[in-house]
Amino acid sequence: MRSSNYLRQAKRRHNKTIVDESSVFTSNDKIVGKDTLASLMDVTITSIECWIRDGMPVEQRGSQLEDWIFNLNDVREWKSEDQ
Repeated sequence: MRSSNYLRQAKRRHNKTIVDESSVFTSNDKIVGKDTLASLMDVTITSIECWIRDGMPVEQRGSQLEDWIFNLNDVREWKSEDQ
């Protein structure tokens, strides 16, 4: 029998938004969702949540009714200043 942690991780992998490699994002694109941003930045959603706590720019904070919205250019600029 599989552990509940294994099942949760499998569900997350199944629900993860797939970002097509052929998709071209320009610097002014607004990215909806932590999962899409995590895929584009090649990090985990947990890393995105840590970055938010550390002051990463957010266009719109998410809630049960609203999606998270990030400006890809602002995030990349913030991340480059962080290093």
